Amino acid sequence: MKITIIHNPVRSRFEAEIKGEAAVLEYEFVNGAMALIHTFVPPKHRHQGIAFALIKFALEYARAKDLKVIPGCSSVVLYIEQHPEYEALLLDIDE
Repeated sequence: MKITIIHNPVRSRFEAEIKGEAAVLEYEFVNGAMALIHTFVPPKHRHQGIAFALIKFALEYARAKDLKVIPGCSSVVLYIEQHPEYEALLLDIDE
């Protein structure tokens, strides 16, 4: 399934519309880092890779903007564990 994801900075989230329903990854800025705090995919659209697509989009956005990331959502933690190429984006607590 091909989905289109957009960044909605007014609502502090990344969004995908799937058959008229919104899937989102919400974020907030904490000490200059992007905290990815909540992923939501409507129940009937789960287990199709949509949450991971949102997370990848957000991580690529952070990389392009030279932002550090705080994984505040279990889905984000799992995605980064499975894709260690994004570990360099994680905020080092000593920074």
